[in-house]
Amino acid sequence: MPKATFLNLNAAKKEKISQVLLEEFSTYSLLDANVNHIVKAAGIARGSFYTYFADLDDAYRYTLGQVMATIHEAFVGNNPFQATRSFIDQVEQNPYYAFLSNYYVVDEAILAAHHQETSSTNWDKATADLPQWLADVAVHHLIREYFLAPTDKEQILSLLDALSGWHKQEA
Repeated sequence: MPKATFLNLNAAKKEKISQVLLEEFSTYSLLDANVNHIVKAAGIARGSFYTYFADLDDAYRYTLGQVMATIHEAFVGNNPFQATRSFIDQVEQNPYYAFLSNYYVVDEAILAAHHQETSSTNWDKATADLPQWLADVAVHHLIREYFLAPTDKEQILSLLDALSGWHKQEA
């Protein structure tokens, strides 16, 4: 999570740094990203970077949160399978495509290894609304599968269509 010093920056400077972070993490995996690239492109001192973020992972997690929040906006209130189908169908034109590709192919595993994270399931949500929980798990899995094997796109889209039919029956 970014530090308060970053959150309190004026909007223009915060946006500039956010864009530089997005560019860096879209171009390089987390293993290859470099604070020096970021500070040079953002026009800030290296020390400033560390007053905004604890480390490169922290800056990455901030950027990931921003990207995911933007992407999830399109899913709110929609059939999750149809929204995912549309997303995958048009993902090559998505401005976050390179970032997402790096995330699913490399960075997700790096983040987990750095922080020894385990999968945490929200059991209350799973118990309260099992069909919705299953839909959420399925669409996230299929998006990951698309980035890991883009040549399987048609099979993934077909599966999403089948799952959409199932979801309508459950609703």
